[in-house]
Amino acid sequence: MRILISVQNYHPAYSFGGRVINAVALAEGLHGLGHDVEVVTSTVIERDSIPSRCTYRDCINGVNVTYLGTWLRIKGVSLNPSVLPFALSHIGRFDAVYIIGLYDILGAAVAFAARRAGVPYVVEPSGMLIPIVQSLRLKRAYHFIFGRPMLNGARAVVVTSQIEWDDALRFGIPREKLFLSRNGINLEEYKSLPHRGVFRRRLGISDDVSLILWLGRIEAKKNLEQLIEALAGLKHYSWALAIVGPSESPDYLNSLKWLAGELGIEDRLWFVSGLYNGDKLAAYGDADIFVLVSVNENWGHAAIEAIASGVPVLVTRTCGVAGFVEGRAGLVVDRSVTDIRAGLERLMADSDLYRRFKLQLPDLVSELSWDKPVRERANLFQSC
Repeated sequence: MRILISVQNYHPAYSFGGRVINAVALAEGLHGLGHDVEVVTSTVIERDSIPSRCTYRDCINGVNVTYLGTWLRIKGVSLNPSVLPFALSHIGRFDAVYIIGLYDILGAAVAFAARRAGVPYVVEPSGMLIPIVQSLRLKRAYHFIFGRPMLNGARAVVVTSQIEWDDALRFGIPREKLFLSRNGINLEEYKSLPHRGVFRRRLGISDDVSLILWLGRIEAKKNLEQLIEALAGLKHYSWALAIVGPSESPDYLNSLKWLAGELGIEDRLWFVSGLYNGDKLAAYGDADIFVLVSVNENWGHAAIEAIASGVPVLVTRTCGVAGFVEGRAGLVVDRSVTDIRAGLERLMADSDLYRRFKLQLPDLVSELSWDKPVRERANLFQSC
């Protein structure tokens, strides 16, 4: 089949999080199954650099990628005037279209062109169906103008967890249009981690301290203030918290640093800008506990990376990955300071419980690969 994937950011724009990692894995996985895959994306590659206004093309691991020139950018969202001409002139060459994400003009334009040409398309909202935390009016306006028509015209809407399935029903997506399929990771990357101690030496954390790791985009929906407050009640334990990732908002980042100072634990916290490739693996290799406590998380890519790295995790029930974690890879708790604190204390104090989770992790890793999700998406396209 000839498949077009539309996504706001693509390789090497990994600072924009799991959506980019998933798009690359899906595109290359479908290519590996023998499909002719192309990607259309923006030239927004780095968070702190000006994107190119010129359209260019590249072939990455067998996938042809068109980077459309960007004329205006607000955070990760871009204005690409050439997207509609591109979509209208190219869409007829494809048997199916896969749109990843919601809050961008690229996907809306590609969906419009697909509807006009009668080409079936599938949408993966990536946790963006229900507006939460910030910019709520803008998100609702976007849904009214672009999101609803895009979703109504889709042959299927892919959700990655039961949480996202329930959100989709609340949003009004018909049950028969929903398709549940988790995301995965490239297991080869996690077979050989850097020697333990590399990341700790970088931060100056000794080996006898429990290193708690959080990794992702630093933004309000990640609920990091509750994590900091929870740890402040565990001063009698020897721990350090590394918050790793690019910041979506300097104000939010500064508020977290202020909170840590107010609670008297600023000397136990390290804020580290985004880590990738070997540096990210070194952080996982040195971590004792990984935490994910988001207000809402459709899946939780970093949590399954931690599991593949052999790190027990603590997640809140508001994260889609909770169903995979519970009782097998770590603890699942309610999203409150009290429950997060109690869960962390159990993992630090109950050595038998921690050891049991640690020993179970290798048996879970095979369930995290991209093989099954890629085949499921390919079958979905075929059914369209």
